[in-house]
Amino acid sequence: MSEQAAFWVVILVLAGGTFLLRSLPLWLQGRTPAPRWLERLLRHVPAAALTALVVTSLYTKTGGAYVVAPARILAAVAALLVAVRTRNVIWTLVTGMAVLWMAQGVLGVLSG
Repeated sequence: MSEQAAFWVVILVLAGGTFLLRSLPLWLQGRTPAPRWLERLLRHVPAAALTALVVTSLYTKTGGAYVVAPARILAAVAALLVAVRTRNVIWTLVTGMAVLWMAQGVLGVLSG
């Protein structure tokens, strides 16, 4: 087999494997019942993903070190309080963004 043919065989095998890994859960959904332990674990995936996104955004990289971003901390705390109190996604997003913009404006004026 030539080198070029081997390259394309590898590409096709990897493409097929990737397609199967991504589409198999969609094909099996509804046809095969998931184990109870898996359903319990999957219930926590959205909260874990959101936590990972929010926590990593609270830091900024300055030079070679990560530094806490005070405006983002204030916005996250305000959004958390609104989320717990209202359980409304829209109000949580609006509050978080408004507090972030105001805090960046105030802290930018104070530091500049």
